[in-house]
Amino acid sequence: MTLWNQAYASVVLPLLDSNYQGLGRRLREYERWEQAPAAQVEEWHLQALQRMLRHAYATCAFYRRRFDEAGLDPERFGHVDELRRLPALTRVELRDHGDEIRSRRYAPAQLRPAASGGTTDTPVPLWRDLECLRARHALQQTLGLWAGLRPGDKVFNLWGARSDFAENPSWRWRTYEQMVLRRTWAPISYLTPEVMERHRLALNRFRPRIINAYPTPLALWSEFLLASGREYHRPHAIIATAEALLPAQRRVIEQAFGCPLLEHYGAREFGMIAAQCERQAGLHLHPAAVHVDLEAVDGGGGVRELLVTDLNGYGMPLIRYRVNDCVGPETAACGCGRPFAVLPAIAGRATDVFRLANGALVPGVSLTNRVLQVVPGLAKTQIIQEALGEFRLRYVPGPGFTGADLQPLQRKLAQFLGDDVHWMLEPVAEIPREASGKTRFCICRVPPPDGGAAAARGGCGA
Repeated sequence: MTLWNQAYASVVLPLLDSNYQGLGRRLREYERWEQAPAAQVEEWHLQALQRMLRHAYATCAFYRRRFDEAGLDPERFGHVDELRRLPALTRVELRDHGDEIRSRRYAPAQLRPAASGGTTDTPVPLWRDLECLRARHALQQTLGLWAGLRPGDKVFNLWGARSDFAENPSWRWRTYEQMVLRRTWAPISYLTPEVMERHRLALNRFRPRIINAYPTPLALWSEFLLASGREYHRPHAIIATAEALLPAQRRVIEQAFGCPLLEHYGAREFGMIAAQCERQAGLHLHPAAVHVDLEAVDGGGGVRELLVTDLNGYGMPLIRYRVNDCVGPETAACGCGRPFAVLPAIAGRATDVFRLANGALVPGVSLTNRVLQVVPGLAKTQIIQEALGEFRLRYVPGPGFTGADLQPLQRKLAQFLGDDVHWMLEPVAEIPREASGKTRFCICRVPPPDGGAAAARGGCGA
């Protein structure tokens, strides 16, 4: 890093934003993890897990009961495999027992509100302590360094989650985002040629070192840029996250931008969980942030489900939490030399792109903030596009659900996709999993007009 990057991380950003206090110190600590012998990293990881288990047992009524029932004594915990004695923590339990899972060590005013992810299940309220947020910011900066993203470098976010940025920011907020946090946002919930051209112009004005993006809309935008013949800025590298990156998408993105493309994997509940390093091989799990168990999926043919334990979230501990993502078979170790385990390829999370009669494209992932959060009475949902103007909404009713709960959902869908779309509502007992082990939130059965790589989602058209 340059002296400017070091000063930005240690002085400038912490001074201007309290969420980043201690950033420079944490970056040095994470660097120490990368350079330590594997045995030392394993010991530090075990100690971090022991601290979290003791804290959860002492301050959370839910975990005291769960540990006692499983016969797990945090004071005698000596090996990571002992954690498998605990059952998985589900999103339903998080919703129903949130007050008991939240740590009594923190007053409500000391915690920041958040929510779980929502690509299938309805989002659930979460609480984060400030030190957890600071650790996650530092971890994201650390993983960004592997892609060549130094503290203070500009980032262009091609992004769908409106909860992450202001929809109509004031000039003060826009200035703060671009001048202090060094980032800008390009919404991708509704993609037309006009929208993609605006994003091209914004990219050229901002000239970022890194593009951070959802793979599906990034591939669509890459196709647009290649076809347009107009000039556009090429970044140092691209980080793809929030969805599985498919080979056809990787090819068109790399063709358009001609720079390294690295994958990051995270979840709303945990922040970043794993990332590719500069070798662009497997996704490294960072042992200072999470502990991950992989459990076989019945009938999954080698597919395993991730159960994640947060090592930093003391305000609301999540231990062996089911994130509803799956991975494939074992992956070979990376040759970079970092003493970190490599996560097998993510086998879930693919979402389709919906196609409207007016030619607009709507990445399914962009609906997660608009659809799932408006109906807390639904346990799970799935949207299927059968034809240009024909959609089917499958839903699993949650506790206390009534037919009236669907009215705000229907209004929101009409507002987002138009009044001329016909919806068939289908209550179901359960939404089946794909062969990957993942339940898909969006399924498009409308073939793309040109067979573009961006729409080559697994199972699309099936």
